[in-house]
Amino acid sequence: MKKSLILGYGITGKSFANYLTKKKLNFEIYDKNFKGKKFIAFPEYKYLKKYENIYISPGFKLKEYLSETEISSLKFQTDLDIFFKHNNSYKIGVTGTNGKSSFAYYLEQILNQVSSGIIVGNFGNPVLDFLHHKKKYSIIELSSFQLEKLNKSLLDLSVVTNISQDHLDFHGNFENYKKAKLKICNNRAKTFFANTNMSLKDFAFEIASSLEKIDSNTSRSLNELPHRLEEVIPGIINDSKSTNSASLLYAIKKLNFDGNLIICGDPRKEPKSYEVYGPQQVYIFGMHRNELMEKVKSRRSNIKTFSNLDLVLQDIKKADLKPNILFSPGNSSGKDFKNFEDRGNFFKDKVLEYFSD
Repeated sequence: MKKSLILGYGITGKSFANYLTKKKLNFEIYDKNFKGKKFIAFPEYKYLKKYENIYISPGFKLKEYLSETEISSLKFQTDLDIFFKHNNSYKIGVTGTNGKSSFAYYLEQILNQVSSGIIVGNFGNPVLDFLHHKKKYSIIELSSFQLEKLNKSLLDLSVVTNISQDHLDFHGNFENYKKAKLKICNNRAKTFFANTNMSLKDFAFEIASSLEKIDSNTSRSLNELPHRLEEVIPGIINDSKSTNSASLLYAIKKLNFDGNLIICGDPRKEPKSYEVYGPQQVYIFGMHRNELMEKVKSRRSNIKTFSNLDLVLQDIKKADLKPNILFSPGNSSGKDFKNFEDRGNFFKDKVLEYFSD
């Protein structure tokens, strides 16, 4: 019986499994973090060649298992390859180090006023789970991991919000990261680069206007992305979507923030230390606090570390009658939380517990 292999069993790997199960196709899975039925040890190279298809998840590091020669001799399929082949919508690709989720969220709201669109991809909606959606537009948020492994881009339009250093632990250096991001550009699609003097909201209207008629009946009042500069109560901001130092520093600058900054998460992907300007006080908490202390520098601020968020908020409450707090982790969740949504919701619950009178 012909058999396929799925490499990696995260969000995308699970969507591969659902896709193949619905098609009643036989498959096996390799993921070093899982055991059980259908899960196997990583096959030797000679056995890999016998699989009918090898489906690869975005974050799977092939170089840990195979040589460059072996990798180049095998054919891998991504979820995007399948989506491009079987979905008939107009496909808008969005990438960037920061701002891609907010931009995609704005664009979806605008297009749904004048037509129909849906965000898929790195936004948390695996493309295979929406393979047969009937919307006119697919707004596909794309990470550098996804773009690096993409065989051929069949986007109709592509958008780049910005490119700065990120994920260097995966890509090795900035040039490799930049090269992966720019794979979004192709001869088939027109590429738009964000203007640093234009807000992402205005940029989204500009892109939407190139696709549909935008008139006075189109509301310019758009919802903000959850967990991105989201006001929980007056004076307290949840920016849990901040997963790198560039995003953290952007939030401080945008808000001209000078209060209590809270940071957490796994800093391994940060290539070097960075300095925080503005906040009077910096709090670092969680299981990665010692590593973070090596990366985060501040001339103006005192830096305090705590094991958990409760202790941070208790310390702030003792000092400030009117709390001024920015929760902008600046790192991936690591061992502290499942993902940025989990930690954002946890932060909001704790804020209401300590500060809602």
